[in-house]
Amino acid sequence: MLSYYSLCRNEKAFKQFTGITVAEFERLYADFEPVWVAAEQKRLQRPERKRAIGGGNNYKLGPKTQLLMVMVWLRLYLTTAAVGYLFGISQSAVSRNTRRLLAVLREVSGEEFGWPDPPRKGEGRGMQEAAQAYPDLFAIVDATEQPVERPQDREQEKLHYSGKRHYPTCKTSLIVNEHGVIRAITDTSPGRTHDLTQIRQSGVLDDIPIHVGVVGDAGYIGLHNDLPNHSVATAHKAQRNHPLEQAHKDINRELSSMRVIIENVICQLKHFRILSDRFRHDVTKVHSDVFALIATLVNRRIKRRLALSNVC
Repeated sequence: MLSYYSLCRNEKAFKQFTGITVAEFERLYADFEPVWVAAEQKRLQRPERKRAIGGGNNYKLGPKTQLLMVMVWLRLYLTTAAVGYLFGISQSAVSRNTRRLLAVLREVSGEEFGWPDPPRKGEGRGMQEAAQAYPDLFAIVDATEQPVERPQDREQEKLHYSGKRHYPTCKTSLIVNEHGVIRAITDTSPGRTHDLTQIRQSGVLDDIPIHVGVVGDAGYIGLHNDLPNHSVATAHKAQRNHPLEQAHKDINRELSSMRVIIENVICQLKHFRILSDRFRHDVTKVHSDVFALIATLVNRRIKRRLALSNVC
């Protein structure tokens, strides 16, 4: 039976099972534990609860092993029956505990994203200090799609059908700076939603600082209308009987080299199979929370790497 204390002794196996190192897990648990304790107190003290506190069954797994169970589920995306077998609990207990932990983890990840405030007049920062404290020169925008189970309802099937992928998907957009730090994510939308429509409706564009330039692919043509005071660069798209000129091709090549940054971040997100395999759960109830949690884990790793190199 898997437990935190047995798996943490093998660093390599721990990362293969969870997608994060033991040190990253410990930092996550330090943030998770107080919020989990408060959430459990609130759950046990709810007015409609019939048992007194202390009544009823206790958790079979300790909080660290429960968190480990959720991380294994996110990394490998096993069925709840398989996860239950690994940890020695029932399938229903896996579903119930995972649902509670995801709610807490979403709360933990709520403060992760956002743009740093620009330096105020009179702070006296030098150029090097300002560059380290406020590294954002560009906001790079992109969206990622993931296959989902084919909806039984005809209207829902049409809503999730992706014309690009030719199968049902869900879609999430994100914004990173030039160092790959995730500054914003959107809630999950059906795959038929256009990239530009999703980013517009999410409200994340309103938070981009005025001094930050915005970069996107051809799917974001027209974004300058939403950000009239920003510098916006989107890839040029060839039209029928109007091929791209060499200057446009050169611009597209430059923008592609910048968009590699966000594509690498998306690749790190999809290292967790719950964001790369076909999503088997209810997209509307779970996917946004799962995406936010994994984006938080990846973002903390990126920030830590940049801090060690004195970039951010």
